[in-house]
Amino acid sequence: MKRYQLLVLLAIVLFSVTHSSASFAAIKERYEYEQTGKVFWEADTDETKLALTFDDGPHPANTPELLDILKGYNVKATFFVVGKWVEAYPDIIQRMLDEGHEVANHTYSHIYDEAITKEDLMEEIDHANQVLEETVHIRPTYFRPVGGYYTDDIIDAAIDLEQDVLLWSWHQDPRDWAGTPTNEIVKHVVDHAQGGDVILLHDGGGNRQETLRAVKLLIPVLKHQGYQFVTASELLKPSPLFHH
Repeated sequence: MKRYQLLVLLAIVLFSVTHSSASFAAIKERYEYEQTGKVFWEADTDETKLALTFDDGPHPANTPELLDILKGYNVKATFFVVGKWVEAYPDIIQRMLDEGHEVANHTYSHIYDEAITKEDLMEEIDHANQVLEETVHIRPTYFRPVGGYYTDDIIDAAIDLEQDVLLWSWHQDPRDWAGTPTNEIVKHVVDHAQGGDVILLHDGGGNRQETLRAVKLLIPVLKHQGYQFVTASELLKPSPLFHH
């Protein structure tokens, strides 16, 4: 009986390993995607430049307040926006552009699905682009996958639509989306800061008061340390700001 149980256990383990390998067969190592020149996590630079990026907006309350904070510090940021919210709040997107910020694509409906098909994702990206072209007459340079998921299908969907993929520096996710307290967000970003960072924060998806307070605190600290805040395109030159 014991031998039978051992054989069953071995069969289960072998199945799990095989199944797991199949599931991730289409995921390459990060450096392989970076070699395409179309996928970025951060900039390789000796300059003291950082990119603040904000996901999931525009939000009717959070985003205008955030824009006021950024304007007060004369800081430019990059906003990865959701198409359905662009339709709802086009004036906020126009304000972003008027104040020198960069607008990027974060799908139309924010589907949180690592296994999304290439075809479905292309529809999501394209729909968001169409909304931006119709409302504010721009086509974004960058696309950020929901959840930061990246597989061959996800990457190929963006590249086939002539968009670069920008994720974020792995050491610069302070998990503000999880309700992290203000002081912890600030400490994480400041402690890990280095030139070329792409910092992940959120203006959409719920109450972001902790994030807003953190942004107000971390900007002067990092400026005092000599860092400059720029848009993603400025950080990742020679990529152009927008494709017209």
